[in-house]
Parts: sequence; C-alpha cells; structure tokens
Amino acid sequence: MNRTKSRPLAAAIGITTAILLAGCAPGSGQRTDTAEVEEITEPVTVEQVADLGDVTLRVWADAGEESMLDALVQQYEETYDNVTVDVTIKGWDDLMGTVVNAMNGDNAPDVTNGNQGFAIMGTMVKGGMLRPIDDVISAYGIDEGLPESGFDSMRWNADGTQWGSGSIYGMGGATQPLGLFYNRAKLDALGLEVPDSIGELEEALAAAKAGGETPIQLGNSDQYPLGSHVLGILINMYAAPAKVNEWIAGGSDASFDSPGIRAALDKLAEWGEKGYFAPGYDGRSLDDAVGAYGEGDGVFFLGGSFNGSKLAAVDPDAFGYTLLRAESGEYVTTGTFGTPWHISSKSSIQPAAIAFLSMMLSEDFAQTYADNSRLPVADLDGVTATGSMHQSQLDAAQALFADGAFVGYLDWATPTMQRTLGAGAQELLGGQMSVDEFIESVQSDWSDYQTERTG
Repeated sequence: MNRTKSRPLAAAIGITTAILLAGCAPGSGQRTDTAEVEEITEPVTVEQVADLGDVTLRVWADAGEESMLDALVQQYEETYDNVTVDVTIKGWDDLMGTVVNAMNGDNAPDVTNGNQGFAIMGTMVKGGMLRPIDDVISAYGIDEGLPESGFDSMRWNADGTQWGSGSIYGMGGATQPLGLFYNRAKLDALGLEVPDSIGELEEALAAAKAGGETPIQLGNSDQYPLGSHVLGILINMYAAPAKVNEWIAGGSDASFDSPGIRAALDKLAEWGEKGYFAPGYDGRSLDDAVGAYGEGDGVFFLGGSFNGSKLAAVDPDAFGYTLLRAESGEYVTTGTFGTPWHISSKSSIQPAAIAFLSMMLSEDFAQTYADNSRLPVADLDGVTATGSMHQSQLDAAQALFADGAFVGYLDWATPTMQRTLGAGAQELLGGQMSVDEFIESVQSDWSDYQTERTG
C-alpha cells in the first residue's frame, strides 16, 4: 500500500487494566482462559502506541474495504510510525468461512471484519475471541448523534447466546441501510415524484408498468436479494421493528407469524403477479442487475446503499436514493452501522488496535468514506458528496439517524435462514408456495435452531 503523511490523533489518555473473564460453566463451548483488556477512559495517544515498540498490526478485511484501507493504512502508519500494518484481503465468502477459526487460533488477527448474527459474531463472543469496545466508543464519543438502534446488532450477552443487549463487540465505519434507488430521468418522464412511503411507491410502480417501463430491476440468482433485501424492506413497512428484531435475536416465544409480516408477504406475491420485477430475475446475479439498472433498465432498484458506488461510477447524477416511511410514519430500514470491525481479545497490542479502529471511525476520516460514495457514521454534515446521487444517500442517512430505526437482517436469525428465505421467496413469487407455507418453513428453521443453540 502507498503511504502518505497525516496528522496524529493525539490526545491524553488514562488506561486502566481490567480482566475480561471469558470463562463459563464446563460444557458450554466457551474458552475458560482469561484475556487482559486495557480499558480506556480517554483516547489513546501516539506515545502510548510508541511504547509498544516496533510491532505489526495484523488486519483481516473484506475485499470491499480495500480502497478505504489503502487510505487508512497510509494515515495510520505515518501517525504511528512504530507500527506496520499487515492487511489480508479476502472475498466475502472466504472471509466468513475462515475468520472464526482464525480468531480462535494462536495467531489471531488483531483487527478483523466480521458479520452480525449467531453464526459469526455470536460464535466469536461465545468463544471469548472479541474485545468489548464500549469503552472505546465512550472515550472517543463515537456514539454521538447516532441512533441507539444501530448498536443493537453489535450488542451481545456475555455468553454469546443473545444479541440486542449487553456489551458492544464491533462497529462499522460506514452505514449501509436498505432503501430505494430511483432513475431521475425515468421519474421525470413518467411525471412521478420520489416516493416517500410504501403507498407512494405502489402508485409509482403501477404508473411505471403502465408506461412500459420495468418497475423494479432485480437479480436473484443467489436468492438472497429477494428473500433478504426486497422482503426485508417490505416487512419493515408493515411490521413493528421491535417484534422483528426480537424474532431475529431468538427471543423467547417470538414468531415469524404476525399480521405485519403476512401483509408484507401478501404484497410481495402481489407485486409478482402484477409483473413489477424485471423478467428473468432468477437467472440474473445481483451485480448484473445493478449493471442493467445502471444502463437504464428499471425505474427502481430495492437494495443496500452499498450499491450506490457502482451506480455513481456510471453517472454520479443519474440516480437517487431514499428511504421509505413505514405505515407508522417512521423511517425503518434493514441495516446497521455497516460491516462490523472487531478487536481480538488475544491482541497483545491493543492500544495499536484501538488507535486503528478509532481513526477509521473519526470525523477526520469520514471524507475518505464519502469519496468512495459511502455513508460514514461520523460527521455526515461535514462531508462533501461525490454527486447528487451520493448526496441523496447522505440525506437519507441523516434522516434515519434523526428520526428512524434500524432492523436487523432476517438471515441473521439462523445460519441457514438466508437459504430458507431465499428459496421460499422465490417459490412464493412463482406461485409454488403459499404465504402459510412460507411462514411455516421460516418458523421451522428458526425453531430448530433455537432448540439447538439453547439446548
């Protein structure tokens, strides 16, 4: 990686030493050793990192973070010149398939990307592999101006069996809500305004269909965009966020069978019957769908804000992005503060790891995220957008932070839920599965896993 100079994140700090007890009753599957945690009360100083001597900070990351890391490592190594950052970049599937074993090994990365849910973060919390970062968030004021709901998926009880409350074990630098992309020129040609609610979107879809346009571009060959993204957005419109999160988190007696979820499934089936989705979506990948949408095929695209950088690369001003108000009138979206970053509980250079994470989450670094058409969790007011499409995303994120709520991804509920949701949504749209059968399939997957993980 190229390296350039950057000003230090200097500040006074007092460090107290605490002992993180990662042990538990025999037979629970957790480690029984202890890990020393340097609990901070103020930001780490350059001098405290220098006291470590010449060290290497080992970082594992998803390939989507590479351009951000290029800039971050340049700044970090110049600020902390006794630290060499060794970055291992992996594709998402490869990272998810190896990170738990790596973090449980004797040579664990000091900092790594992970993922929310029981399969990855829950397993690492249960195994005592992650350092809680509540003190880091407090010392650096990282939570200022952010909605509490964004931290819910990063909070776990001590034994990793329940998320939503407890200590915070990860944090992402850029938020990635699911929302609605729109083609500005096509809306103008159809005489439509940007939808603000599910009702307004329904009217726009009907008008797009009547006008000979593809209402919604979709690529579902991997199944998850339909079952996780599209269905997730619809469920957010009709179901209470707290109830959905309770089900995802494995709450006692929680159920997928609710009036709001039934309304969302009925709406998904109705959209299929009306031909609102691009023909051939089951044979098209998500990347191909984004490419087709960028070339003008489709009025709307339902998906994560992380697709915005690809569309901005086509034309920074041709597309827009918005969140939809639920029936409650609130902005509700699937997502959180991005793909989480974790600090290893085994790291012997925790001040260096903390400095790395805090630099990533700082207001000084927010513009780097914005330059890549992403949505930083810090300083949304102070960053410059890459174009009008990116500005609409920044505006949506500000509205969410000010007056909205995050809901978890449905597939966090169980290690097999992504496949269950994807296959079921596909069959529901194809008329091969009823709403009752879909709900039964999903709840069965959920119930089996709750029995397994709590038994």
